[in-house]
Amino acid sequence: MGNFFEDLVHQVMDATLEDDDQRALKAKFHKLKREVIDDVREIFPHGQITPPNLGIKGIRVKLPPKDPNDKSGPDLPVSSGAPAIPDVMRIFSAYVQNELPTYLIYVPDKDKRLVGRNEVKRLFRNEVALITEEDIHSRLVDLKESCPTAHREDAIRDIVKDTLKFAVLSHRWLDSGEPTFYDILKSFKPYGYEKLMKFCEKAGEFGCRLAWSDTCCINKDSSTELEEAIRSMFKWYRDAHICIAYLSDTTSIDDLHEDVWFTRGWTLQELLAPWRMKFYVRNWQPLTSDLNDKENFEVVAALSRATRIPIDDLRYFQPGTNNVHEKMMWASTRTTTRIEDIAYSLIGIFDVSMMVAYGEGKRAFYRLMEAIIHKCDEWQIFAWAGTSSADSAAFPESPRGYLPLNPVDSNDDLLPSTVWRGDRNIVMTKRGLQIQVLLVDLSQEEATVYERIGTEDVQTNAYSSYTAGVVDYWCYDASGDGILQPEQEHLCVLLRPDPSNPYAGWRKVTTPNLVTIRTESKLRRTLTLVWL
Repeated sequence: MGNFFEDLVHQVMDATLEDDDQRALKAKFHKLKREVIDDVREIFPHGQITPPNLGIKGIRVKLPPKDPNDKSGPDLPVSSGAPAIPDVMRIFSAYVQNELPTYLIYVPDKDKRLVGRNEVKRLFRNEVALITEEDIHSRLVDLKESCPTAHREDAIRDIVKDTLKFAVLSHRWLDSGEPTFYDILKSFKPYGYEKLMKFCEKAGEFGCRLAWSDTCCINKDSSTELEEAIRSMFKWYRDAHICIAYLSDTTSIDDLHEDVWFTRGWTLQELLAPWRMKFYVRNWQPLTSDLNDKENFEVVAALSRATRIPIDDLRYFQPGTNNVHEKMMWASTRTTTRIEDIAYSLIGIFDVSMMVAYGEGKRAFYRLMEAIIHKCDEWQIFAWAGTSSADSAAFPESPRGYLPLNPVDSNDDLLPSTVWRGDRNIVMTKRGLQIQVLLVDLSQEEATVYERIGTEDVQTNAYSSYTAGVVDYWCYDASGDGILQPEQEHLCVLLRPDPSNPYAGWRKVTTPNLVTIRTESKLRRTLTLVWL
């Protein structure tokens, strides 16, 4: 727009003034223009009041290129003049737009300014343009040593990712004083700014020129950007070059397990997602001398004791809807400030898609379970007790309902490979959660009932008026029959007839503890379809 007005001024002068007057006035005009530009450069060294790529309304100042001899400001690579490889620039642009966080901190900048994706492309375009075919070939040779099927585009993407490597921060939020998105834009430095500066310092030590923190790199005023951040966060932590975890309550590995960091909901995915982590304890002292603490067995063993997460999962975790019960157990001791975040913080861990809708309260966890059940066929998903969701008796109201299970004992070492346990076709319907169970009338004394209290199985007669719906029966064929093995523990849900809903037939009974049954002899019975 500035060029339009400048051209208009010149056209007016051409039409109304003599040549000598034009030259004099144009000289004054350009002198004034240079003075304004110099003043703006001094006040706004980055050439903007609000970065134009951030998409925020405000005054924007676009300045012409500086004198190439001017060394102030961030250093940008200078193009060699050779044409950039089209495939490289295409992959570079796609990577920035689709895989980098929406906003990042530019670490080399003294004021640690925020940069959006367009600004990242501007900052690194010249450097990426210097990538040569020799670089690509060399990287491809390296990749094929570990992945024989790697292609040229894989090599280009790997080089681009190395060029744009970024660090992420994992920490416990302060009660107040964490720098926000707008604090950084306005160069305001609240109490927690020092932690952000320390994080950027450590990121720079790992060779990262970009950094991401959940306190200030999310524009929470934009529901679209907030939802993208929540749904992409696991991936961002996984793709980061390094995750820097600050445990402010810890002094050494010995008291690592006591840190409040292990009680927060969001830090679970921040622990599982990254391939590389570096832990810093009180006053930003490194926990170890290693570059990647996930490769330090002593650290990983301490993390496993603190979280009850197996060492292999801490190092090589893969998201998905397998082992749902185990993952819910990991989350069962954690808390979040917002109720909805109990569910939202698990989206990436289970690799499911769901809308973010703050204000829905506990219904968020029901929707998470609904998304999981579409992809899950594990009977262990019913190993919970206590208060059920207000939206479905089939699900608990939070991960806290999940309780430990005894190891599965098949009681038979020669089971054929075609044998399976429980219903493999659980589905949500308008009538509720549809599942096939093996019904056992507890009033007929066909089985002994146990209640899991703590770590002990205690025999009880408190549920003799109910029917047990066994969920982990054995299936040896497709006949529609289920089998209970003698003296084997079987998990069940307690049911009673539902006179108010003859179509459903049964209603699930809430119990404070897990309920299991055992039979003295083998029991074979036709399975029954119920809706919970």
